[in-house]
Amino acid sequence: MRVRRMLMLVGVTIIGAAPAVEAQKPAGEPPPARRQALEQRVRQRTAAVVQEQLGLNAEQMRRLGEVNREMEGQRRLLHQQEREIRVGLRAEVMRGDSANQDRVARYVDQLIDVQRRRIELLSREQRALAAFMTPTQRAQYLAIQDQVRRRMEDMRGRRRGSGPARRGDTSMRDTSARRP
Repeated sequence: MRVRRMLMLVGVTIIGAAPAVEAQKPAGEPPPARRQALEQRVRQRTAAVVQEQLGLNAEQMRRLGEVNREMEGQRRLLHQQEREIRVGLRAEVMRGDSANQDRVARYVDQLIDVQRRRIELLSREQRALAAFMTPTQRAQYLAIQDQVRRRMEDMRGRRRGSGPARRGDTSMRDTSARRP
C-alpha cells in the first residue's frame, strides 16, 4: 500500500509540475509527444490510485476529472501571476535603499490578492466536490493534494541544490506551487 501511495504521489507530482516544467524547459527534455504520452499514463495511473484510496465510483471519477480540468486553468494562471509578482518584488527589494517603496507596496498588495483568489478557488473547488463526494473523501483528497504540493516543493528545492523546502520559511522564494 505504501508503494502504491508513493507511485500515486509521484504521478500527481509530475502532472502538477507540468506547467512549471514547461516554463523552464531545460535541454534534453523529452520530445513533446513522448512527454504527453508519459503524462497521460501517469494521469491514468493516478486516477486509479485516487479512485481506490477514496473509494470513488466511476461517476464520481468522471465528475472529479471535470472539476480538475475546470480548476487547472485557473490554478495555472494564478501560479504564473504569483511567479511574475515575486520576480518583480524580489528585483525591487534587491535594490536595497533605492527600492521604489510604492512599487514594493503594489507588489505586496498583488501577492495578497493572488492568495485571496487562490482561497476563493479552493472554496469553489470544494463546493463543486461536495456535490458528489462525502466530507471524508474531500478531506482525504485535500490531504493528497497537500502531500503532492509538499513533495513538489522538496523536489524543486533539491533541483536547485537547496535541499527540501523548509516549513515556515518566509523568504521571497516562489511558493506558488502551494496552490489549493
